[in-house]
Amino acid sequence: MTGITKEEVRTRFKQQRRAMDGRESAEQLAAAALPLLSGLKPGSMVSCYLSAGKEPDTSGLLAALSAAGHTVVVPVCEPAHRLSWCPWTPGVRLVPGLFPGIPEPAGPRWDLPEIMGLDLLLIPALAVARDGTRMGKGGGYYDRFLTRFRAAGGTAPVVALVHDHEFVPAGTLPADALDVPVDGVLCPAGYTPVTSPEVYT
Repeated sequence: MTGITKEEVRTRFKQQRRAMDGRESAEQLAAAALPLLSGLKPGSMVSCYLSAGKEPDTSGLLAALSAAGHTVVVPVCEPAHRLSWCPWTPGVRLVPGLFPGIPEPAGPRWDLPEIMGLDLLLIPALAVARDGTRMGKGGGYYDRFLTRFRAAGGTAPVVALVHDHEFVPAGTLPADALDVPVDGVLCPAGYTPVTSPEVYT
């Protein structure tokens, strides 16, 4: 892309999300995820996040993962733009997190060695293009983690969650060398694998 900066694109998607009248139901997203989750082996470890504000509602997805017997971990924002991970189960006590309005489970914090066995990562995004380019909120938490995860040998597919209108054509989102592409997109309309410009070896 030329003529428009990443921050300008990010601002536009943030404004669009703030202007939304509502969001799809948690049940819609959970139902759309069934084809993706059906490929998981029993007892898989899956990362999913606790949605906030007008993000796609992950509450039904988290409940479905737990009900299926999977180990669910959620990301926790730490200082220095790092993520740690905390086990999640229905009814777990939530406490204030690093950012206002984003709660996190009370409990142990896991680092990279404890979650190298992840079988699937479900991560947030403001928008995703069909070439795998992900537009995050600008903190770089997930790109930093995914770089470490891949470098350490992690192979779990990475799927970004967005609203239907935030899944955009290839080539319409700017990216730089630090951006880690995703392997698929999940929105209320369904799950779509994407063709990533980068292949991990």
